[in-house]
Amino acid sequence: MALFFVTASGLYFLTAGIRDAKRLEQTLIDRYDWANNYIPSPDGAIPPQRVEKFIRVRQAVQTQCLDYQAVLTGVANLDKIESNQDTTASEATSMGMEGFNSAFSAGPKMIRFSNTRNQALVNEEMGMGEYLYIYLTVYGRQLASEPDSPYSGMEEAYLSPRAREEFIQILNNQLAALEASDRQTSQTKLADGLRKEIETLESGSQSSPWPDGPIGAARESLAPYQQELAELYCPGVVKIELLQKNRGFRFGG
Repeated sequence: MALFFVTASGLYFLTAGIRDAKRLEQTLIDRYDWANNYIPSPDGAIPPQRVEKFIRVRQAVQTQCLDYQAVLTGVANLDKIESNQDTTASEATSMGMEGFNSAFSAGPKMIRFSNTRNQALVNEEMGMGEYLYIYLTVYGRQLASEPDSPYSGMEEAYLSPRAREEFIQILNNQLAALEASDRQTSQTKLADGLRKEIETLESGSQSSPWPDGPIGAARESLAPYQQELAELYCPGVVKIELLQKNRGFRFGG
């Protein structure tokens, strides 16, 4: 009976956490629209005040980044038990308990991550589309290095198909805005670069956007913040970083 109560209580608080997370995210959608509808500046420039807002959101999620990395490490230890024949019984038991505890804590920690990120976005008046655009523009090089990270075997370390598709659409939005602007002639090189990046992402021939870094005004506007932004990158947590609610899913109230 006690076990049932503990399990039921855990499920209740988990469900309540999900509900709160989705309501908070719906606030972002109501204010700033769905991510794929975001339109960057035609030349890709990111104003300093927007970069600084992005940095504050990154700062807000650092604790949750470390927490989820610990989950991934614990789960990875389960694989080590099977592959390492020299592990003693006591070591295997300890690693196994750590791994199972990590697996069971993944859901609540994912919810806390989402809540922290979304509340920070609300506080900074930044929609998910702008956040996704800046994140993938800033961290292309780091994302391309994930196969060499300690979390290379985890699916959480990589861009989800949804995030990739949304970024492709955002770049298409930027390209359309560029082509409609009176700066089209002087921005031919940028337009060609955007088309090439879109085609590459659509083909799946590269693991991340901008593996060599962004181009044009986007690169220039991020240059003063390069070191600070790099320090705020969280290896292994990419999929969780950009996780969003599904379209058409909405809690009442």
